[in-house]
Amino acid sequence: MTLEKNFLYKCEVVAGGLNLGIQDIGVLASTSVPDTVTPGQVIPETPVNITLTMPELLRQSTALLLGGREASGASTNSAVTLTTGGQTTTIAIPNLGAPRTPIPQVANEPWLIPATGTVPPITTPDYAVDSVVIGMPAAFNITATIFKADNSTIPSTLACNGPADLALGSIGVTEPTTEPTTEPTTEPTTEPTTEPTTEPTTEPTTEPTTEPTTEPTTEPTTEPTTEPTTEPTTEPTTEPTTEPTTEPTTTPTQDPVIKVPFKLKGSTTIKAGNGTAPLNGKVAADFNLATGQFVADLTLDKTKASLKALGFLPVDADLAFTSVGKTNGGINLATGQLTADSKVNIQITSIKSFGLKLGGGTKCQTSKPSDIRLASNGRFDPLAGGTVTSTYSIAKLQGCGPLNDILSLFASGSGNKLTATLAP
Repeated sequence: MTLEKNFLYKCEVVAGGLNLGIQDIGVLASTSVPDTVTPGQVIPETPVNITLTMPELLRQSTALLLGGREASGASTNSAVTLTTGGQTTTIAIPNLGAPRTPIPQVANEPWLIPATGTVPPITTPDYAVDSVVIGMPAAFNITATIFKADNSTIPSTLACNGPADLALGSIGVTEPTTEPTTEPTTEPTTEPTTEPTTEPTTEPTTEPTTEPTTEPTTEPTTEPTTEPTTEPTTEPTTEPTTEPTTEPTTTPTQDPVIKVPFKLKGSTTIKAGNGTAPLNGKVAADFNLATGQFVADLTLDKTKASLKALGFLPVDADLAFTSVGKTNGGINLATGQLTADSKVNIQITSIKSFGLKLGGGTKCQTSKPSDIRLASNGRFDPLAGGTVTSTYSIAKLQGCGPLNDILSLFASGSGNKLTATLAP
C-alpha cells in the first residue's frame, strides 16, 4: 500500500552566510509498504519520494535578491522511524537528494523541489504487536547549492524541525502462524463446555445478579456523572484552544526582517577645497525580505582631508561624520538596484596649514546636515556587496572661530562626490 502525507517543517535558511530567517516549508512524503508484517519479517529496501514546497517569500528572496536561477541539495541525516510495542527505532536514509531544478522567476509560481532516496531493508522487531507506525524525523538538515545566471554558486543550508504529529502511516502486525491454534481448540472446547456451563450458570446467576445490580448501579452512576463532567469539560477546553492558536501563527508572517551587516570603504571629494578624504565605516541594516526595504545604522570613522585653500595653500582637516537618524533605503526587486538616504553632520575638529592651527574644535561643524543619497551601480548583490555613489552638498560652517567664514570657502558647497564599496 502507499503511504503519503504532507508535513509542515520550520527551517532556518542560511544562503551564502546571509540568514534568511525561519521559513515554513512543506514536506510531502510518499512511499510504498506491505499491508501487514509479522515479527521478524524483513521489509526489502524501499524507495521514498520527498517533495519540498518552498514559501513565496523564500522564492522571492532567492530569485530576486540573490539572483538564483536553479538549486540542488541533499540531506545526509534524514531518517524514518518505526514505533511498535512501546519502542521506537530510527532507520537512516543514507542518500536523500534533489537534482538541479529551476527556481521560478515569476511571483507566486510554486517552487517545488523533488527529492528521492532509498530506505534500506528493515527487519520487523520481534516485539512488534498490533501495528508498526512509520514516522518522519523530528529534525533534519539540508546542504544546498543555489546557481546564478553566470553559473556561479551560493552555498546554502537548511536546519528543519518538524511538527508534533510525525506519523506517516501504519502497517498491521499479524501472528507468524495459525497452525497449532486449530487442533487443540476444537476438541476440548465442545465437550467440557456444554455440561458444566448449563447447570451452574442458571442457578447462581439469576439470583445474585438481580438484587445487587439494581441497587448500587442506579444510585452512584447518576450522581457522580452529572456533576464532574459538566464542570471541568467546559472550562479548560475553551480557554487554552483560542489563545495559543492565534498567537504563533501571526508572528512569523508579519516579521520577515533579517540583519544584514556591511563594511563600508571608499572616499569623498570636497570640491571647494580641491581635496579628498578616505572613508571607512559600517552599515547595519534590518532588511525586510518581503518588500526589499531596509532601515540601517550608518557609522563612519573619523578621517583626515587634504585640501587646498585659495587653490594652492595646503590645509589638513580632521573630519568626523555623524549620522542624523537612521538610513532608509531598499533594493528594487525588479532591477536589483539599491538606493539609500542618509543625513550626516560634518564636524571639523582641527584645521591646520603648515602645522599652524587655523580653527576647528568640538563646536565647528556644518550649519545643517548633508543629505546623501546613495545608489548602486546596477544590481546590488546582498551577499557579494557592490559599489555605491552619491553627489551631495556641504552647508556653511559654524562655530569654527574667528576664521569661520574663510574656512567655509574651501569646505562648503555642492558637487561633492562620494564613492564607496559595501561588502559583507
